[in-house]
Amino acid sequence: MMKKLVFICLLFLRLTGFSQADSVPYSREYEFKEGIFLNVEQFRRNDPIPKSAIISAYPKTQVDFMKQVTGERYITYKAADGSEQKVETLSLWGYCQNRSLFINFNDELNRVNQIGTLCHFTSIVTMPVSYQDPMNTYGISTSDEMRQFIFDTQTNKVFDFNVKNMELLLKNDPALYTEFMKLKKRKKADAIFVFLRRYNENHPLYLPAK
Repeated sequence: MMKKLVFICLLFLRLTGFSQADSVPYSREYEFKEGIFLNVEQFRRNDPIPKSAIISAYPKTQVDFMKQVTGERYITYKAADGSEQKVETLSLWGYCQNRSLFINFNDELNRVNQIGTLCHFTSIVTMPVSYQDPMNTYGISTSDEMRQFIFDTQTNKVFDFNVKNMELLLKNDPALYTEFMKLKKRKKADAIFVFLRRYNENHPLYLPAK
């Protein structure tokens, strides 16, 4: 029994050590591979369907090749086994182009402005707007609004980037949470970017080493 426990412990340490040695905390120098991420796991492994495997009439030498390809309804690519696969663009998790990361949200592929355990991005959201015309008739119209969001890489959830949600997310860091909660309401709104950056520094996003 004791030998079995020792073996399990050694195996655990070996696997843990391998994982740490094989990963690095994200920094601006980190390079994501160009291609499409079918799901969040491919993003975490930095293992997209590479640009070289994508079948398209667009020249791959063009700087905005990935943007052009993801502008189509479907993307065709050659899988590892040599077969051709077709995927709907709006089913992608995202893609990488020229070291920039894009995430699929609200049926749009939006550039991630800040990458970390908590990723920040903006997206256009269509909002309902009530109106009253000169004939005193009431109705509902729509208006496009640019809004800010946070993608939590630990839970795969997207949150509106606001004070209420930052209070929720910061609970994972008691010291930062306590400091944030001591601020007055207006100062909280002004400080959410600062606390987002500090949270990511305290809790780095680990990605595969190059």
